[in-house]
Amino acid sequence: MTTHPPLDLAPPGAVASGADRGEEGTGVNKGGLVGEVVKRTGQTRGDVSRVVDAAIDTIRDAVAKGERVALVGFGTFEKRRRGARTARNPRKPEVTITVPARVVPAFNPGQAFKDAVAEKKRRSPKKSTAKRTRR
Repeated sequence: MTTHPPLDLAPPGAVASGADRGEEGTGVNKGGLVGEVVKRTGQTRGDVSRVVDAAIDTIRDAVAKGERVALVGFGTFEKRRRGARTARNPRKPEVTITVPARVVPAFNPGQAFKDAVAEKKRRSPKKSTAKRTRR
């Protein structure tokens, strides 16, 4: 698997997403993603844009039908049901509100994605602790 440098796709002078929360990095929108793929693959911007749009549409359609979309090393997209619950209005704590059950899209990151975000290196296989005999 090829390792690429981190994406830094924000235009000059752009405010970093999460900057107000002390997070590092910048936000990447679809145009920035397309631009980065163009740089890495050498394909035309139009071709890459159509592929990215088709991939997003395919994932959206499959999840809407209730199918799981698993991208090994990246994560899994799926449809999840949230049960009904009661909530309170913060301005009027004595008032309870019933929030109805609903179906929401969900993403569960894969292990390789989690490791990349946590900046973990893949563990090398453990070396045998058995003593070797000399010949």
